[in-house]
Amino acid sequence: MRSRCSVPLLLVAQFLVMAACTSPEKEAPRPPSGAAAVAPLAPEPGFTLPSRHGPRPETSDAPPGTPLAHMQLSQQSPPALQEQLFLRASVLPGVRVAPSGISVPGARAFWLHPEVARGPRAAFQVGTEFAHIHPAHDGSLHMKFPPDMAAQVFQQGWGVPHPRSGTPMVFGPRTAEELEVVWQLLLRAYAWARTGQVVGLRVE
Repeated sequence: MRSRCSVPLLLVAQFLVMAACTSPEKEAPRPPSGAAAVAPLAPEPGFTLPSRHGPRPETSDAPPGTPLAHMQLSQQSPPALQEQLFLRASVLPGVRVAPSGISVPGARAFWLHPEVARGPRAAFQVGTEFAHIHPAHDGSLHMKFPPDMAAQVFQQGWGVPHPRSGTPMVFGPRTAEELEVVWQLLLRAYAWARTGQVVGLRVE
């Protein structure tokens, strides 16, 4: 005669076997997906910097002696493109994301781990922070370039110097095409800060 508890016990045993076979192991970290996964991690040699289309965005003057920040006031980058740019930079080797040590609250900065920050002091804004992206209502970035490269960026309409420090502001990308241009500029700021390497630009 079959015990009353034999069927429930059988079901419990089957459940435990199934759980043991299907319980997930600790998942290995996954590589970044989407735009961050396919974006280049090094600047393209010989990249041609085109002229930026249209008029220059309005920016705040941030005059000396005032608390005003240097901001982009018009032609803001769509938030989705800002996030793509942020995600790409956040996975660069040797980079950690943290609040900016010099910008407005909410600015997300890209800092190099000290052991890989081998570029000149001029490649950094504060500490090992080489670039930051402003909050979504602004969407521009500040990043450091060698002087000749900064002049090319300004000449081609992609940015303006900070009115006090001279640090280049790069306007946020309005389109997917502009995202690739701004990404090439950010990669050059990163390479200069990490190794001291200056990867030049061509201009149209």
